[in-house]
Amino acid sequence: MDATRSAQKREHILERALEVFVAHGYVGTTTDQLAAAASVSKQTLYKEFGDKEGVFAALIQFACDHVDDPFAPLIEQMHSIDSADVAVDLMAMQFTRSIMSPYVQQLRRLVIAEATRFPHLGQLYWEEGFMRVVNSVARCLTILEERNLLDVPDARLAAHHFAGMLLWIPSNQTMFAVSTPLEEPELTEAITAGSRAFLRAYRVKDT
Repeated sequence: MDATRSAQKREHILERALEVFVAHGYVGTTTDQLAAAASVSKQTLYKEFGDKEGVFAALIQFACDHVDDPFAPLIEQMHSIDSADVAVDLMAMQFTRSIMSPYVQQLRRLVIAEATRFPHLGQLYWEEGFMRVVNSVARCLTILEERNLLDVPDARLAAHHFAGMLLWIPSNQTMFAVSTPLEEPELTEAITAGSRAFLRAYRVKDT
């Protein structure tokens, strides 16, 4: 099997593994279930990952390696965007919709649930997943600060405030009220409210 097919097969196994782990939890998941979900033999699973823990660790590492940073394309735009309102609204939409994707929310739920059992994987996801995006937010905010569109004394702290204002309602509802998914109008309302709150906190004050 060539390298490309091998990588595709590995990715397929991990994609199916996420569904199984989310449905049954780490403890409730068996290697039989993981192999069946990916339509491979247990021997293939053991050869590729070693054991169930190896599959789980590979899944989190794979997710971190493939974080889709929604702000990377926006950083350059921050140099020419017309106003703080337009900039923050654009950032808020990109950030919230990327984090609120079903895949990311499933992964977040899984990592949080198993963080005590696998603290190194929780730390990995925090540093290489969430913080990678937060650092891009901070770079965008730094540019807006330099252009005197926002008053951002501490870009990293402001980026965390940005994330909190936008994610507290929709992410918590998705995490805890699984049977009551957030509807599109509610998500749009949460994004708008979070954006407005951030602008009130960090807008350049008139002198």
